[in-house]
Amino acid sequence: MLSEKDLVGVWRLVSHFYVDSDGSTSEGPLGDKADGLLIYHRNGYMTASMMRTVPLTTEDCAAPQTYLGSADDFLGYAGRWRLAHNVVVHQVSIGSHARVVNTRQFRHAEMIQDTLRLRRRLGGPHALVVMDWQRVAEATTVEPVDRGLLYA
Repeated sequence: MLSEKDLVGVWRLVSHFYVDSDGSTSEGPLGDKADGLLIYHRNGYMTASMMRTVPLTTEDCAAPQTYLGSADDFLGYAGRWRLAHNVVVHQVSIGSHARVVNTRQFRHAEMIQDTLRLRRRLGGPHALVVMDWQRVAEATTVEPVDRGLLYA
């Protein structure tokens, strides 16, 4: 069984895909090269940000898949988190889409070796959306900010 200590830290998205009811998989809503960061702080706050890294083109045959009702290239939200019986509950306070603000997002969580797998049940043609996250190594130093970039 997972504990909060297992989740605290910074995670990088390594895969994001759908699982259909027949067990087949397909590209996730942000493409097969999606990127993201997930941060669980020990004080109970969290933030999740995910983005499409390959832009859609006019050659794309179909409209992009939607996730949380969005066909955008970026998804993000932040708020409080807790773990209850291997289910992570995200209580969303702010988000890139108003429809997720003041909602609870439930993710079944499991560790597969050193990968955190979060799954969410969906309705429609896709049974699940799956997100695999790798822990980011802790930095031993913080790089100074180039102040010239702040006001460029």
